[in-house]
Amino acid sequence: MYSDNYWISIFDAIPTWVMLLPIFICSIIGAAAIIERILFYNRINADYTMLINNVAKEYSNNIQQALLQCKKVPGPISELIYNTIAFPVSMKERERVITENVYLAQKIIEKHVGIIATIATISPMFGLLGTVTGMMKSFSALSRVGNVAQDLLAYGIAEALITTALGLLVAIPAWIFYNYLVSRVERYAKDLEYVANALLDFPVYTIEPQKRNKD
Repeated sequence: MYSDNYWISIFDAIPTWVMLLPIFICSIIGAAAIIERILFYNRINADYTMLINNVAKEYSNNIQQALLQCKKVPGPISELIYNTIAFPVSMKERERVITENVYLAQKIIEKHVGIIATIATISPMFGLLGTVTGMMKSFSALSRVGNVAQDLLAYGIAEALITTALGLLVAIPAWIFYNYLVSRVERYAKDLEYVANALLDFPVYTIEPQKRNKD
């Protein structure tokens, strides 16, 4: 049978870097996801009310100009407009196209936001885990005598404080940026809804856009 001291000292074999590695991995993934999302949202930032109005003006007279208006604005919302008006379809088919493209656009807009929320949640937990292992090392040191015990006691306390601090340093910015990105997602979701409803009001043509332009 193992003694109580054995179970307490079992954490002595776990090096500090093992506790720190998950936190560093979370920080790298979180930073990459945040930067990618900010760049993406800035790239697709546009006045979609004005865009859909410009497209509507050109749609009845010159479909190519309407499509050109869509190409000027990158992003899934302008792609929704483009894919809806690029080819003549029935109203039922148009509704299907809009539904599919709205779903795809939502996935693209919300991409990586869940990852950032997860990192903000688990980073403090990794820090807490490091706190627990560090305190266990300290208790293990208290069960010993001599200079080795003092070193292990200081080492355990230092590990507990470092992992806790780093876990919070990763989690706090992640939560801040998560809330910021959620606000951006909600804004684009409203734009997406407005554009989808506006597209349903576009007239349905049964001839190809090229022939309609010639007429």
